Amino acid sequence: MAEQRIHIWAGTSTKTEDQFYKYFDQSKFIKDYHRFKTDETYARNAPDFNLRSQFSKAIDKQYDYDVDWITVYYSRKKMSVQAAIEELPIWNDQTEVKIYQACVDKGISTVNAILCYADAELIIDKPLGNYNDMIYIGSFNVPA
Repeated sequence: MAEQRIHIWAGTSTKTEDQFYKYFDQSKFIKDYHRFKTDETYARNAPDFNLRSQFSKAIDKQYDYDVDWITVYYSRKKMSVQAAIEELPIWNDQTEVKIYQACVDKGISTVNAILCYADAELIIDKPLGNYNDMIYIGSFNVPA
């Protein structure tokens, strides 16, 4: 049975919804990268990596993150971390329990934001203290 590796971040953001989602905006980088790949008159020999989203920079993705493998949940109101976990596309009770326990171990019981990113190759050895007002909970294997 194959497994999928997911990474989870959770926390309470004091940002507005627009400010919160701006952290994940990679539209400028994607536009620049497309121009780099298709425009023969492009002035540089590489895309502008400074245009990557803050999320891509935080997880040290060289290019853009895969939007098909990310789920971001944000609410203006706090909720139990268990309710937030249920907003994620995990569908495996054992994995949800492990994520819940990891949150509790980090002192997190209520949140207004949670993020799930599936990437088997992503390794976060030294997590940052702050990812858009969330903290890195950990990586988890989810049976496929």
